[in-house]
Amino acid sequence: MDLVEFLRARLAKDEQVARACSGASWAAGSSGAVHLDADGEPALVASAETEAYAEHIARHDPSRALQEVAARRQIVDEHEKHAWIIAQGRATPEQQAAHAVREQTLRLLALTYAHHPAYNEEWRA
Repeated sequence: MDLVEFLRARLAKDEQVARACSGASWAAGSSGAVHLDADGEPALVASAETEAYAEHIARHDPSRALQEVAARRQIVDEHEKHAWIIAQGRATPEQQAAHAVREQTLRLLALTYAHHPAYNEEWRA
């Protein structure tokens, strides 16, 4: 599995998990409660030990996770598009340098998943 395949697989799983949750926004409530607004009635999502923990959980709700997946996919897509150009042998030195930066960006994105068994330590930035 190469770096692009690894990232695409991880992003697909992130998307699957986020979509399995409600699409409603999450909010931190008092006493560490995290809730969503479902049909006008607040529904408990999680209880956290502190309001700070609740705020952190609420800030990383499924809608945000889906936005992050979409943005990261765009980065991977750009990398693949430029990799194709370089593979055709028509890249300028500037394009090759920019591609090296994109490659480094993918390596940095992959660090999020360094705990995954398929992560390759050679990708570590």
